[in-house]
Parts: sequence; C-alpha cells; structure tokens
Amino acid sequence: MTAELWAQAASTALGALEKATPARPGDRTLMDALTPFVATLSETGDVHRAAHEAKEKADGTKGMTASLGRSVYVDASNYGKVPDPGAFGLAEFFVGLAEGL
Repeated sequence: MTAELWAQAASTALGALEKATPARPGDRTLMDALTPFVATLSETGDVHRAAHEAKEKADGTKGMTASLGRSVYVDASNYGKVPDPGAFGLAEFFVGLAEGL
C-alpha cells in the first residue's frame, strides 16, 4: 500500500463520517485531530507530518468551548487544562502509528 492509497482511504472515511455527524474542527471533538491528519496526509503523503499536525491541533483544543462530543460533559472550568479526550486519544494513535512505520 502506498501513502497515496492510505490518503484516499482516509479521505473517503472522513467524508462518510462527516455525513454521520455534525462535528467539525472547532467543536472540541476528535474531528479536531482527524481532519488535519487526513488533510496533511492527502497533501504530503507523509504520515509523520500528518501525525504531528493532528497532535498540534489536538493540543489546540485546550481552552476551546465544547459544543459536541464527550467534552460537553466536562466542567467548562477545566477546558483550559486538558485537550479534548477524543482528539487527544486519536492524535496519540496517529503518533504511535507514525513511530511504528
């Protein structure tokens, strides 16, 4: 499998997910990590860069107001202390994937 094929598969999967959920980047959900991962992988074919971008964007959810996902159940006073759990977990998966290649 090539990086191009992985990028196409990821893009198709993201498109299907976007039809099933209203969540988008900025909602403080796993989409904050998934969308930039897929976009960077599609643009560059570089899993390491894509994983780094996902991690950076997941970290950027600190302080973001939650409108969807698990974070809506977290006391808003804690938003600035931790990233969205879904975005963080997915970014860690991508980092591990990249390190394993």
